[in-house]
Amino acid sequence: MKEEYRQKLLKGNEWIDGTDKFGLTLTDDLDSLLSCAILKQIKGWNIESAFIFNDNKVHEKDKQKLDCYYKIADTDNEQIGVDFAKAQGKCFDNHLTQFTYHEEINPQAINLNRVQNIYREKYCKKYNLSTVLLLWSLYDLPKEKLTDELMMLLIAIDSSDAGFYTDKRWVGIHEYWINEVLDLPELLEFERSHTKEDFNKFKRELGLVKGRSKIWVEDKKLCTDIDLEAVNEILWWNTDIEIKLPEVDFYRNGIYKDNIVNIQGFPSSIKSICDNPFSYAMTSKYAVAVSEQVM
Repeated sequence: MKEEYRQKLLKGNEWIDGTDKFGLTLTDDLDSLLSCAILKQIKGWNIESAFIFNDNKVHEKDKQKLDCYYKIADTDNEQIGVDFAKAQGKCFDNHLTQFTYHEEINPQAINLNRVQNIYREKYCKKYNLSTVLLLWSLYDLPKEKLTDELMMLLIAIDSSDAGFYTDKRWVGIHEYWINEVLDLPELLEFERSHTKEDFNKFKRELGLVKGRSKIWVEDKKLCTDIDLEAVNEILWWNTDIEIKLPEVDFYRNGIYKDNIVNIQGFPSSIKSICDNPFSYAMTSKYAVAVSEQVM
């Protein structure tokens, strides 16, 4: 990551380079899991909690989705959200949460949209890459002489490739974030030498398609349909990073209403929409996903 942007993220958040011990809050996909693995490798932090979206597996529009927060029994560590936009507290994420130019949002969010003052009216200019790439760049992980498979994986996660294989008028935004901010020109050149279908084929082969590659809790254990072995085989060509799920028990610690709310008018902050948000992120200029605790 270019130094000026790293310094912006570091300001007031020296903990990202410190030695304090924290736990990690995993969410329900590969972007979060690989991000946790990066933090485990670099910082020695372990997954100690999990926030599972739509834990009750509701798909009907007229039924209430519920998110659940799970935690291991034997930890007093402060928990850092990973690919998880917390309203308050430490987190690494790639979401857009700022409604207005002057709004003060979570200062402990390691989020490029926050430090670049990207707000709702600039939705189309938001950081459109993964949390994995944010961390890969932040902690200066290898970017030269990577295998094609690893570059494909890094770009495919959270559909970061979508910002490049799109209408030409939007490609410059993607190029700005990946090249000018993250300082990953090798990945940009890789995109230029490949096609959207190359990425789609890779995603199909690895199971990185909508509705799959999820993480959930069953009988107190973290479970997944992500092909951990296949992902690790790709990672191990160039890194010592390993993705795996902890085998300890996770206990339900909170239940949250999960709603997509249409944004009416020009709200000044999330508090105009939800009194007590735990996590939220805009899904478009006109909608926001909100998790609000009920138990």
